[in-house]
Amino acid sequence: MSDYLDKPLVLVIFGITGDLSQRKLLPALYHLIKHQQLPEIKIVGISRKEIPVSEVYKNLHQKIYGSDYDQAVVEQLYRATEMVQVDLDNSADYEKLLQRLRIVSDELGPGVSRLYYLSIPSQAFVTVVHHLGETNHHEPFEQDSERPRLLVEKPFGFDTASAKTLVQAADEHFGEQQTFRIDHYLAKETAQNILTFRFQNPLFQTIWNTKHIESIRIVAYETIGIENRAGFYEQTGALRDLLQSHLMQLLALITMEKPAALESHDIHRTKLRLLESIDAIAEDEVETRAIRGQYDSYKTEVANAESHVETFARLHLNINNEQWRGVRVTIETGKALHEKCTEITVRFRANEDAPGTNTLAFRVQPQEGITLSLQAKRPGLSKNTETVKMDFDYEREFYGLAGEAYERVIIDAIRGDQALFATAEEVLTSWRIVENVLRAWAKNGDGLHIYPVGAPAADIS
Repeated sequence: MSDYLDKPLVLVIFGITGDLSQRKLLPALYHLIKHQQLPEIKIVGISRKEIPVSEVYKNLHQKIYGSDYDQAVVEQLYRATEMVQVDLDNSADYEKLLQRLRIVSDELGPGVSRLYYLSIPSQAFVTVVHHLGETNHHEPFEQDSERPRLLVEKPFGFDTASAKTLVQAADEHFGEQQTFRIDHYLAKETAQNILTFRFQNPLFQTIWNTKHIESIRIVAYETIGIENRAGFYEQTGALRDLLQSHLMQLLALITMEKPAALESHDIHRTKLRLLESIDAIAEDEVETRAIRGQYDSYKTEVANAESHVETFARLHLNINNEQWRGVRVTIETGKALHEKCTEITVRFRANEDAPGTNTLAFRVQPQEGITLSLQAKRPGLSKNTETVKMDFDYEREFYGLAGEAYERVIIDAIRGDQALFATAEEVLTSWRIVENVLRAWAKNGDGLHIYPVGAPAADIS
């Protein structure tokens, strides 16, 4: 049994009724409890209004599929949860919350771990963290096994300046070692396997460079629009929502050098070195290296006829180091497109003796897996070739073993393993790369491509 299961857990959830908690966090807690992968747990939900526990879990059955739903597990979640009303601007409420958490911890016994999960608007982050710090939520109780940890959802700011403010607030009260910035893409099985695939298979190590690789393309497409997130999306847009965070992290994994060890510190140090080698897009390059679009019904959905917020974004990046200089790198994301797909495609260079194309694709979602495209001779008398695929599918190969990304996020935060979380330096460096694009796009809607719902991404250019 893992040692983290021996330590009781108090999980404090700010934003427990919000979209992300309802879609990702609570279903993950359900599955972890069902499969007995959590220690004894007390969940303390934080809300501005007085909300009963039944309201928090009323839609959980819609997120648990088919035979996996177990009412007994839901009732266990109910019993483990209590709600506390907190005015996020009122320091006295944080003091009352601390008193309640002390009682909860005492009831659980010695060796308790405490996690604060923040799924709140970015503009509320500094206020909440300062109040938590000023009322000593960052300090362990007498019986606690360790210092409390801060688990933070993106976006990590809206630009470099705001991100620095968030970093400083977290560092002042909790410290970098206790701050876990969630990037759930990194917790998906395919993303976790990128480094293992690259560095545990000698076949690929000597060809992972500009001499043999022509291009790298990372895409995250969705068929849905913004749904009920008009306020969030009007402030964020596709570039901030996905490119600057998730896709930049995936790019680092696919292109970073081999770390000294596959441990958190070494991975982050090597990843940061790669991110620092990516050229920031200059002001006079925005028009040629950054493309944006907006699906045609977006303005109606957000009730803003003047909106030029992008629902599609594509960036062409340069990795300015010896290993990757000259390789075409593209990252792009969009909503209301023709397919749902998050994928990394590595295209190898052809040569005179072998003009055919080889590609290696890492499917992050859906149907996680890895596909290698090769050239093979067609049966018969001719020497004609065609593309064939060697395919590895996670679900088929490891049926029932792969958990959801948020389950891994929770477990690693409890363990204190930061390997799959973004560091402050990584976040700030990613903002630096896109800063001029954000500034240019904020001025007006010039160059905004309007595309129909269901359009192929290739048509947006």
